[in-house]
Amino acid sequence: MINIEVISYHRSGNSFPIVIQYNSKKFLVKLRAGLSGEYSLLSEWFGNQAGSLIGLNTRQPHWILLPDSLKYDDIYIEVRDLIDKSLGVNIGFEYIDNVEVFDIGEISKIDKDQQIEIYLFDLLMLNVDRTNQNCNLLINESGVLITDFDSSLIFTDLFKNVNLSMNKQILQCLKSNPFYQKVDDCRLKTFINKVNQIDFERIIFEIPNELISLQNKGMIYKKIEDKKSTNWNLREMLDNLENTKLETGRERNMRINKNREKLEKLVSSTHNTRS
Repeated sequence: MINIEVISYHRSGNSFPIVIQYNSKKFLVKLRAGLSGEYSLLSEWFGNQAGSLIGLNTRQPHWILLPDSLKYDDIYIEVRDLIDKSLGVNIGFEYIDNVEVFDIGEISKIDKDQQIEIYLFDLLMLNVDRTNQNCNLLINESGVLITDFDSSLIFTDLFKNVNLSMNKQILQCLKSNPFYQKVDDCRLKTFINKVNQIDFERIIFEIPNELISLQNKGMIYKKIEDKKSTNWNLREMLDNLENTKLETGRERNMRINKNREKLEKLVSSTHNTRS
């Protein structure tokens, strides 16, 4: 008999991952209702699986089914609300004790080749969420762990059939990646060769049908094969990144203020229409 018990939670952004006892093991479960986008679960699964297969130190993901019978009445109310909305399939990782957040100031201690592979993999994943302020790297006895692919946009790119790798704002985010650097053709070729040997069919078809239908799995697998045939457009992306200009603090504030003004006008217009 499978026994699942919620034993604690973490204050981590808006996601509030929970810790469960699943039979004899503890898992950190990222609740799908607290994740950052429509395809977050898929990106987290894909990133950790594919990353491991090319030799990156990612974590082994597990599909965790939270049943309707789960007891969590005595947990913090905001977390209870997220669990309510997340019953069913979620993604989890075996719980690691004594883990620390990596200090990005120590980045020079990471092997240069590993830095390049992390960066190229972030480009492939369209991972816009690795920054100096939020490096998404952990440390334990196994070394530096590469984590958190849930904000990656690769499945948005695949499902929406849009080329996000040429989007100006996305390129700016990718250039802000702490591992950003120029990559020569030889290293790029080595990386692409490793990626293209991955069994993507297995990774895609191991996603629960509750999250993606068999028909859509076939469609996604075909699009991945198309990306392999163009080497994931990584050389073109690297060239575009070299020519991408990062926003200054002043430019960023102006953009935010402009967007706020647009929102205020929209709200005002909607209010006047209803009146």
